[in-house]
Amino acid sequence: MSPAIRSKGLSTRSFRAYLQLGLAVLGMVVIIWGVFGLATSVSLPRSDSGFAEGLGIIFYGVYVLGGFVVLAAGLLVPQRDDSGIRFSAHQRKLLAYGVVAPIVSVLVIPIGATVSPPLTEPVIDVLVAVLAALILSGPLATMTALGLKLHSHRQ
Repeated sequence: MSPAIRSKGLSTRSFRAYLQLGLAVLGMVVIIWGVFGLATSVSLPRSDSGFAEGLGIIFYGVYVLGGFVVLAAGLLVPQRDDSGIRFSAHQRKLLAYGVVAPIVSVLVIPIGATVSPPLTEPVIDVLVAVLAALILSGPLATMTALGLKLHSHRQ
């Protein structure tokens, strides 16, 4: 860095801040692309079986979920100086949950389908509802952490 820049009090951003910002932006781009894909796939003309529409919803839904995982992982990059976004311990726990919960829930689907015995219809309905809640809780935890950060920043 040149002496003129250093004398004005400007400093270069740290690598961690660039990594945090880059991963968070990548996560947001993937989320926006997935939501746009969901919106366009829902507006397509319906077929008789609905298989293509369902496959598109699953495909873009996984992209949105992956975007939230990348966003939360990017925001979890620890900052040692004032160049990045710092989170409290509670907010960091929410972000960590936002990374882990979707990954675990998506891995439970194929593992559970291969090792579980045949179950009755009511048990399957309850398991699907619990799995859907677990999948959605990760993005909700990430958005809660961001909302708490915005709220604490305003005060």
